[in-house]
Amino acid sequence: MPMNEGKYRCEGSKIVKRTTGEAIPSDEPVFILRARDRLALQVLRFYLQVARDSACVDQHIAGCERAVRAFELFQQGNPKRMKQPGITLDSPA
Repeated sequence: MPMNEGKYRCEGSKIVKRTTGEAIPSDEPVFILRARDRLALQVLRFYLQVARDSACVDQHIAGCERAVRAFELFQQGNPKRMKQPGITLDSPA
């Protein structure tokens, strides 16, 4: 799923919710999963199940389903790009 799709968009250095235009505050932690992460799809599938079990609104469930499908397609089409998390650790500052 490209960055120009989905619930949020990037505006300069900010991440903004598409429906409200509200930026995520700089003091609020954000966790990003990349499709190349070998663990990401499992995490997304679990999140989708928790969202269903929690009776989240249909729009949220549909967005989760789209994300799962996009990750599935990426992983199927790009097996050589898949990475074990932490394998390319940045050098310490």
